[in-house]
Amino acid sequence: MNKQPNHTLKIGSLCTGYGGLDMAVQKVFGGTLTWVADNDRHMAQLLAVRHPSVPNLGDISRIRWHEVEPVDLVSAGFPCQDISFAGRGAGIVHCAGVA
Repeated sequence: MNKQPNHTLKIGSLCTGYGGLDMAVQKVFGGTLTWVADNDRHMAQLLAVRHPSVPNLGDISRIRWHEVEPVDLVSAGFPCQDISFAGRGAGIVHCAGVA
């Protein structure tokens, strides 16, 4: 017997980027994107177009998590701007605040 859940799976996304991981998570698990968190201004513009009703919480280090809507599943990209060709190329040490 195929049992249907009594609620829709709520998904939160950290370091969302363009949202590719979220698309895969929704394809595999179903559910709806409840919030995203990405502070890159270009990604924020893209996310606003792709998910106009989904709030972007911005910089994950500044979020007041006790005020955020709870979710059932969290997907997380890697904050790769410093090691990506699209970023500064400063490396992971810079990401950790050591540089």
